Amino acid sequence: MIIDAHAHYGHDYVFDEDNYDDTLLYWYDTYGIQHAVIQPSVPRPYIEDTAKVHDEIYELCKKHGGRFFGMASIHPHFRPEDYDAELVRCIKTLGFVGVKITPIGHAAHPALESCMHAYETCAALDIPVMIHTGDGLPFSDPMNLLKPAKSFPGVKFIMAHAGSDAMFAAALYVSEMCPNVYLEPSWLNIYNLKRAIACIGPGRIMFSSDMPLNVPVELAKYQTATDDPAILDQLFYKTANEVFRLNL
Repeated sequence: MIIDAHAHYGHDYVFDEDNYDDTLLYWYDTYGIQHAVIQPSVPRPYIEDTAKVHDEIYELCKKHGGRFFGMASIHPHFRPEDYDAELVRCIKTLGFVGVKITPIGHAAHPALESCMHAYETCAALDIPVMIHTGDGLPFSDPMNLLKPAKSFPGVKFIMAHAGSDAMFAAALYVSEMCPNVYLEPSWLNIYNLKRAIACIGPGRIMFSSDMPLNVPVELAKYQTATDDPAILDQLFYKTANEVFRLNL
């Protein structure tokens, strides 16, 4: 089994990219990706636009009957009451399994007020939070997660892109210091992936593509990094299954 732990749906107004049903299904069916956690591409910064793409992802998940799982993505600078209401709706009503913060797109420092409030809500809902790291400094510096991860030890933090290659050492340091930090190493080079597996173990690393066009590249990277079937199973599906409580 393979779970793509980080996939986007819709039009991205920061990066001007599109991913919809046909693109996701083509790459997943071609390369045997059985499940995916689907989050919005970055919408316009309005709560109505955010709710609309969440509803579209819900319909996508419902249409494909257990193949896909939704993840919320809500601008942390929305009014706290709006942020909380939409996240509660996503988790309690739409059945989503986590939430994403994109510092490069949200202009949000992960250790400052707006994001710290978001983690309080994650703790109350008992859900993981994924945070983009790497491109987009200074907001996307992996070191910015050190304070949040230590302040909310019961919340699972997923570092999307594992800091990217330029900031990988910082991402690895934070994950070594904080057992509630997990690495999602899409776009990371193969040598750093191997180092992450050796340092923190496959139980805190999860496969993802970020973009469906990247699926074959990521698959080849993991299969080159290790030929141990047990390690590949952990990377390809077990970690994401456990963190997101997918019950697969």
